[in-house]
Amino acid sequence: MRQQLVPALGIVPLGTANDFATSVNIPTDMANALKLAIAGRDVPVDIAQVNRETCFINMATGGFGTRITTETPEKLKSALGGVSYLIHGLMRMDTLKPDRCEIRGENFSWQGDALVIGIGNGRQAGGGQQLCPEALIDDGLLHLRIFTGEELLPALLNTLASDDGKENLVDSVSPWFEVTASHEMTFNLDGEPLCGTSFRMEILPAALRCRLPPDCPLLR
Repeated sequence: MRQQLVPALGIVPLGTANDFATSVNIPTDMANALKLAIAGRDVPVDIAQVNRETCFINMATGGFGTRITTETPEKLKSALGGVSYLIHGLMRMDTLKPDRCEIRGENFSWQGDALVIGIGNGRQAGGGQQLCPEALIDDGLLHLRIFTGEELLPALLNTLASDDGKENLVDSVSPWFEVTASHEMTFNLDGEPLCGTSFRMEILPAALRCRLPPDCPLLR
């Protein structure tokens, strides 16, 4: 019987911020990245499905971070890479408002004003921001982090000033999360925007094989 060949994903860090490539330790030099993509070991990893329409492997972000990444001019991204998100965010800080929404998961329920929402299979987004620092890509779970508050600057100051750094943070883990709002929201799915008032994100365990380095920190 002929052995069935299973395609494997190889990653080359050619994006603006390269968040997923960085977090899984893909080599930054092109020669070694290509070598890994072609001949590296392939392992099963989870992906996340959204509304049974599309998928992401790294992270879905909503709120402040999403508006920054979707509105940052392409010329600025080309010139400055991930730093461009920070610069554009500082320029737009006075216009940023929270998203009032409800988020549910397995044994989890929250509603309120969300400035930043990160639902991660991976750990970082937006040019190196560790939104879900304990996420793994093969544990069958999504990690949630909500940065709460009615105004960005006071919420940020409260979080920085608190003893444990979690004054305005809500964290959870679940194999699925549902986000609903009375107004249209936008989630950034690994760089692709998706708009709507209701999002169901659920993990698909071991749905993809990916060529990753032996020291990948996102594997169990």
